[in-house]
Amino acid sequence: MEESSEHLQEKQEQQKPERPLGLSLLLIFSFVYNGLLLVVMILGLFYPDIVQNILQQYYKSVYISTTTSFILTLAGTLVFGISFYGLLLLWMMKRKGFFYYTSAQVAMIITLVFILKSFDYVNIAIALLVIVIFALHTRKMT
Repeated sequence: MEESSEHLQEKQEQQKPERPLGLSLLLIFSFVYNGLLLVVMILGLFYPDIVQNILQQYYKSVYISTTTSFILTLAGTLVFGISFYGLLLLWMMKRKGFFYYTSAQVAMIITLVFILKSFDYVNIAIALLVIVIFALHTRKMT
């Protein structure tokens, strides 16, 4: 009986994929980045006037009302919450985390380009690069 439980435990450990160091570092960077943005978005829900002023200064080509600012902040909270959840699943080497993270990042890019009319190529390129790197690691995930 004792041998079979040890054998079963060894078999489970063998099936659990090991996370490469490069993936771990990228995940830590992504946790910090998305975590900070999630905190900022949550704080923005309580201070919509400040967020509206900041957004209006940054996106001068688009008028942003306080209501629009609140809706964008609420949507941002949801997007970065989903992104953070996807990162947690990726940390546990779960493939579905990639789909959560990717869908959140695509929603962020669509919001930047089509709603805020911001063509911030650096942020878009970094988001796409991180998605591609995560995609390359999904083969090893369960």
